[in-house]
Amino acid sequence: MNTSQQHSPSANPEVWPIAVIGAGAAGLLAALFAARAGAQVLLCETRPKPGAKIRVSGGGRCNVLPSQSELDDFFTHGSRNALRNLFASWPLAQVREFFESDLGVALKVEETGKVFPVSDDPREIVDGLLGACATAGVRLRAGERVTALRCIDGPAGARFELEFESGALVRARNVILATGGLSLPKTGSDGFGFALAQSLGLRVEATYPALVPLLAADAGWGELAGVSLRVELRARAGDKLLGASAGDFLFTHRGFSGPAALDISRFLAAPGGESVRLEAAWLAFDAAEWERRLSGGGVRAVGGALRELLPRRLVTRLTELAAVPLERRLAELTRDERKRLVTALAACPLAIAGNEGYRTAEVTAGGVALDEVATKTLEARAVPGLYFAGEVLDVVGRIGGFNFLWAWVSGRKAGMAAASAVLSADAAR
Repeated sequence: MNTSQQHSPSANPEVWPIAVIGAGAAGLLAALFAARAGAQVLLCETRPKPGAKIRVSGGGRCNVLPSQSELDDFFTHGSRNALRNLFASWPLAQVREFFESDLGVALKVEETGKVFPVSDDPREIVDGLLGACATAGVRLRAGERVTALRCIDGPAGARFELEFESGALVRARNVILATGGLSLPKTGSDGFGFALAQSLGLRVEATYPALVPLLAADAGWGELAGVSLRVELRARAGDKLLGASAGDFLFTHRGFSGPAALDISRFLAAPGGESVRLEAAWLAFDAAEWERRLSGGGVRAVGGALRELLPRRLVTRLTELAAVPLERRLAELTRDERKRLVTALAACPLAIAGNEGYRTAEVTAGGVALDEVATKTLEARAVPGLYFAGEVLDVVGRIGGFNFLWAWVSGRKAGMAAASAVLSADAAR
């Protein structure tokens, strides 16, 4: 792949059939499949090295895919049917085959259902994609931010003009925006795609951090930092159950993390989330199961019985919340004490004071509304030649490789559609 990092303004800007802005997961797939379809592609990336989020994902091992996927693993304010059709365009099994057979990256499925490279090295994914792009003839322009994108009526059918930090200009017939969202700004995400879409009159759903650690309103939970266990978390608004998430849970110095907390965080970080209540069922046991575990305890003390199941520090905290002495025998619990204890075990309230924000959020929820783009192409309905892919669109998945799956699928879709438009226009001339 031809790469260049220093450019100067030109009175006669280059004109490219396709320019892709953003060389993350979605952008790399868009560039690759557009080039493989026969279009000339310029891939623009802010950072000197593409694929920053790929490199840091999955604890630095790259959780490249989930092993199974359903539509309910994703959320959008838009049409569920449109989302279903998008995923049907490249089924999960075929996406996995692309990485294993096409790129030659050996993959493994872990007990969690997450898919990683066998090597646990994210560079295999990035290098595989960059190598495939190079073979397909993609030109990479890295190390300089695109600061403006203008609609024009230029020569050679150019409909867009890209301006870089240096003042350099590039023109393109079609543009694919794969600029990501606002999460993990150290990887180059700055919300450029959202601002651009709004400036062009496209509707952008309110954005907020998702898959983000939560902050506890009660500092006392911070004393359990480092304690982890399985839970089921439930988000409620009034009497309505908004959603639930079961899985591993981690206490931090500031609040709550782990897959279960990250998955449920969307409900609390969304606009209006301050009114959402969070409750925990420790070990994912419901009230009936905890009642069963506490029955027939006889002379056993509450503390001793619970410590057989739960971490010691958590037992101390929960019995304090329930106002039940650790040394109280199970058989001596009053009806009210048993009720309070079961509530603390099966529906423990976790007051939330906020979240850690985009700095640590794994993904951005919200974004360019799905009904602003054509489902079959991901081209903006109101701006011919402008395509969107990945996190910039209003689609967010659960933790576990689902957001990468969306990036791969939408990137391929946009790239192939943009290339088809270019080739069709050329054939018609």
